[in-house]
Amino acid sequence: MKKLFSLIVLFFSVTQIFANNYENQEIADVKIVLENPSNNVSFNKKNILQKLQTKKGDLFFQNIFDNDIKKLSLDFDRIEPEVNTKDSKVYITIKLWQRPVIRKINFHGNSKIKTSKLQKELNIKPNEIYNRETFNKAILKVKEFYLKKGYFDFDINYKVSYLTRTEVKIDIFIKEGRIGKVKKIVFKGFTKKEKSDVQDIIFTKKYNFLTSWFNGTGTFKEDGVEQDKVVIINYLQNKGYADAKVDINILEDPESKKLIIEIIAHRGTLYRFGKITFDGNTLLTNDEILKSFIIHPNDTFSSEKIRQTSQSIKDLYGSKGYIETQVYYETMLLENEPVYNVNFYIDEGDCYKIGLIKIYGNKSTRTSVILRESLLIPGETFDIRKLNATQNRLQNIGYFKSVNVYATQSTDPALGANYRDVHIEVEEESTGHASLSAGFNTSENVSGTLDLTENNFDHRGLYRIFSEGPSAFRGGGEYAQVKGTLGKRQKNYSLNWMTPYFNDTLWRFGTEFSGTFSRLQSPHYKIKTYGGSVYTSYPLSNFLSYGFKYRARHTDNIVKTRGRSEEDIKTSTKAAKNDTDGLISGLGGVLNYDSTDNSYKPHKGLRSSLDMEYVGIGGDYDFYKIQYLNAFYYSLWSRGTLKYKTNLRFITAIGSLKEKKIPISERFFLGGETTVRGYKPYIIGPRMIKDDKDAPKGGTSSVLLSIEYLQEVIRPLLDVFVFVDAGSIKFSEFSVSKINASTGIGVRLEVMNRVPITVGWGYPINANHHSDQQRLFFSMGTQF
Repeated sequence: MKKLFSLIVLFFSVTQIFANNYENQEIADVKIVLENPSNNVSFNKKNILQKLQTKKGDLFFQNIFDNDIKKLSLDFDRIEPEVNTKDSKVYITIKLWQRPVIRKINFHGNSKIKTSKLQKELNIKPNEIYNRETFNKAILKVKEFYLKKGYFDFDINYKVSYLTRTEVKIDIFIKEGRIGKVKKIVFKGFTKKEKSDVQDIIFTKKYNFLTSWFNGTGTFKEDGVEQDKVVIINYLQNKGYADAKVDINILEDPESKKLIIEIIAHRGTLYRFGKITFDGNTLLTNDEILKSFIIHPNDTFSSEKIRQTSQSIKDLYGSKGYIETQVYYETMLLENEPVYNVNFYIDEGDCYKIGLIKIYGNKSTRTSVILRESLLIPGETFDIRKLNATQNRLQNIGYFKSVNVYATQSTDPALGANYRDVHIEVEEESTGHASLSAGFNTSENVSGTLDLTENNFDHRGLYRIFSEGPSAFRGGGEYAQVKGTLGKRQKNYSLNWMTPYFNDTLWRFGTEFSGTFSRLQSPHYKIKTYGGSVYTSYPLSNFLSYGFKYRARHTDNIVKTRGRSEEDIKTSTKAAKNDTDGLISGLGGVLNYDSTDNSYKPHKGLRSSLDMEYVGIGGDYDFYKIQYLNAFYYSLWSRGTLKYKTNLRFITAIGSLKEKKIPISERFFLGGETTVRGYKPYIIGPRMIKDDKDAPKGGTSSVLLSIEYLQEVIRPLLDVFVFVDAGSIKFSEFSVSKINASTGIGVRLEVMNRVPITVGWGYPINANHHSDQQRLFFSMGTQF
């Protein structure tokens, strides 16, 4: 093959040298000669000649002929063109060798991985045409397969042998070597804190049979270890050890044959900062600039903190319009002392104002949707903090795969030299979600859910649906969801719509329509409700918001009669319905506070809500409903979170309405995997029927207290938790009866994104009845 390649290179070199001898001469003839004809592969000379741009009767051009040869090389295994001239005319002969057919593929040396699996990874079978480039790519896939399986010193090569002029067999030779599963990582020369930090930042991880198959960690990769060495050295240097070195040794455990990664730190001398000076500032005072400094004399030396200080000074100037300020720094090592002096030089530049704001890349999302997330206003003095915040806001709304916001030279000459345009470049991603899923929990057992959600909805697409299709409903920055759940004991449906900027203001406005048919509370009666609501809210700060809500719902209770005595039916009917068939119409206000660091899985912060509602604007009922819900999260360390929950809920009847006539759908229930774990769902509190232990009555006063410690074992896959829950339900205004408590443990597994599977065991401390207990609980999709 090497000889053939050399001949082809030589040929093209010679033809290039003598190209001028043939250039612009008439082509007398073009011949195609197949050197290895085969009955198994079709060959048509006319088709090949038609594909060529070099044709008989045309003038010869070397560049066109070269392109023809390149095209032919895509379809043939070997090409030898010959160009001759006679009587000022050009004669061309192109010799072709067809690609051979693969008759056999043999694997040798694979004792640990079955040939059938390797054949599947190779994905090339006998009787296919042999293409060298394609086959090399297939071999790379086999090598990647070995890497994923943990083999780190394997070797794979292959040999092609011709059986006939047009048939080959391929022998693949494999030296599997050792499996590079990492049993443990040993640190030497590190403190306990440094060991923890380094474990978090390095690529190489300990092998874990629960997660390594899923995320590919725990296997030795040579390039990963080299990367780890650089990362650890950089870490130590930023701790002040500027001369730090790291050795990484690969050892083999004699029993398990797995690898032991030994990481040894050689710290060297500890360096510190000496004098820290700066110059070049004329616009800002020394005191203003000193407030931006992250480094100080006698601090441990860190090149990263020097860069951060440089950026901090630039950000200070950028907040005042000097967005092109440059900050340079120089480090000077003192002779015979482990001390670095640092000097910063500031090139302040000019002050700029915001010119035009231009949007690029938004194919579906309306420009107005992007602009309303921008904190930048044309004509104002530039503030680099607002530019960065605009980029973060656009990135966080979830409409775009990538966002880039930057300032550039203004294209409008009328604005002047001290203006800079802002370019916002976005790359859109799918914002629609359709799912059909099954859910499991200890109250419903099995249920199916259909969920259609669009996070970037546009209601105005209704007018363009026939011209643009379903895509017309995307791009307006609204939220829309259609959802339905079907289970043995519960059926519900809902339709939700919300716009976060109503009429281009900060007011949020939304509406909801839903219906529920539930027998979760008791097998003896079904709660049936349907209706809708409209709501609005306004942010007072980054954490605090207030809003209003109006809802109208029809409620009814249907009593199950099959298999029950006439007297039991009569008693159940009276207790369950109790004139609770009617319209609920209520208006309320809500005050929300949320300082948590993550909306889905918080580690710190407070989430609090005060909801007060008056029911009695028309309708059949008059009562007040007050709910004060609190969840506090405190991070004990990077993987441990302590969670407190305190929920207070009360209903008070107004006028002639008696408490016992409060609709069952409005009452409060406790028990089950989402409230007091270890008890049956909804079972805590008084009973609808005195001797019926499966007919909870609910209550008008509810108190729920919970403490949970969550430990992240394998981030983000596996968490374990311990808890203490306590709750009280009483059919009386603003009162607390006996508190039922429980304690227990559990695990939370998140295989699918944001769909945690929770399994736990709860021990009821003081259950009213033995039948109230349900110690094992299971759920899919809930989050504390």
